[in-house]
Amino acid sequence: MPSTWVRRLVAGTTTTLLAAAGLSVVPAAAQQASPGAATTTSSVSAAAAALPTSFRLTGSGFGHGVGMPQYGAYELARRGGVNGGDILRHYYQGATTKHVTTPETVAVQVYGPDPLGRSGYGDSKATSAVAVHDGKWRLRSSAGTTLASGSGTTRFDLSTSSGKIVVKVAGKTYRAALLRLHWSGTRYYQSGGTPALVTVRDAHGTYKHGRMTLTARKGIPNVVNDVLLNTEYLYGVAEMPSSWGTTGSAALRAQAMAARSYAMVAMRKAKADCRCHVVDDVRDQNYTGWKKEGEGTNGRWGAIWKKAVDASVDGRTRAQALTYQGSPVQAHYFSSSGGRTAHSEQVWSSVVPYERSVSDPYSKAAPGNSYASWTRTMTQAQARKLFGLTSVRSIKVTARWTSGQVRTLTATSSTGQTKSVTGKADAIRSSVGKRTTAGSMPAAWISTITAVS
Repeated sequence: MPSTWVRRLVAGTTTTLLAAAGLSVVPAAAQQASPGAATTTSSVSAAAAALPTSFRLTGSGFGHGVGMPQYGAYELARRGGVNGGDILRHYYQGATTKHVTTPETVAVQVYGPDPLGRSGYGDSKATSAVAVHDGKWRLRSSAGTTLASGSGTTRFDLSTSSGKIVVKVAGKTYRAALLRLHWSGTRYYQSGGTPALVTVRDAHGTYKHGRMTLTARKGIPNVVNDVLLNTEYLYGVAEMPSSWGTTGSAALRAQAMAARSYAMVAMRKAKADCRCHVVDDVRDQNYTGWKKEGEGTNGRWGAIWKKAVDASVDGRTRAQALTYQGSPVQAHYFSSSGGRTAHSEQVWSSVVPYERSVSDPYSKAAPGNSYASWTRTMTQAQARKLFGLTSVRSIKVTARWTSGQVRTLTATSSTGQTKSVTGKADAIRSSVGKRTTAGSMPAAWISTITAVS
């Protein structure tokens, strides 16, 4: 969640506020020396020598903590006796799964500037390239006129000029406000022909389905993969290991329904300038196309994921989704919890009625969860900077959110002065993580903080 950092000078100390999430550094009442008491050089040196050189933070979990923890879903599925709907109803209180009418297609941006103008996201290179591998292809205008066609592996160089997309292929140049690229083996072109595969430079997926819509945005090529929502898009959503389906297929089915629900809500706010509904990474959902669908030798793992997706599909415009009071919901999910999920408003700001804190003993018990426990190191210098103290003798967790995630950390200096950092769980994860030697922290479920001399 993007946040705005604001720095201001307060009473001679620098206080860092995470405006969007309420993080603050609060000076507690400092212990004052007795009037007339002298501080000797030797006592100062002794105090400095006794200071810890670093602090070891141990914790568990990975991610923001809202909604379904994927490792928790996996372990719950492994234990048996549940289906995908049961898993979703556990993690999304008051929500249920039902068959709903869905949009037929979804437009996924795979290259281009961020549709919402978020700083640090999206692509910024002024050129890109698309390649069609095998099969046949055709380049068409917005009116449906075929401008060029061919077969075999072909490269299309992309750039922009005066707000238009420029495509160079086979020695010719095409310039327009919008162009579309079709390839064989799809519903747009020669559906029974040799299936082709498409790659886009600097995109992290490969694409077998749909078509590419090419436009220009802010002097950057904008490439969008138009695919069927219920099947082609979800086949390519790479948010959960397909191999989990061998022992926990209900988890994959829960993930498929949650991903469909998330996309349906996102589609209500189409980004007209981008001609897209969602993007292909964690700003929405990680979409890698054929890389996910065809995963494994002879597509072994991809077939398991496709089976899980298909289990909740009735047709192109009807499928199962996670709903609350009858409407699909934007189902947030994350990797694993530290024992309990979070109330949405204790991580971000808004109260989401179906995203309530629930017990999750499953995440830590799931096989292969490398974040069942983790360790981070914070140096003395990093601790001083985080709390705005000249020295830090100890750091303690002094308040927690309902989930067990840290709400407040309090540091004590060598002179007894205390300062606290407090904030929403995701703000704590970000701000504290930045002050560790790793530069990040997996989650805000911090269990112990130990001084290291």
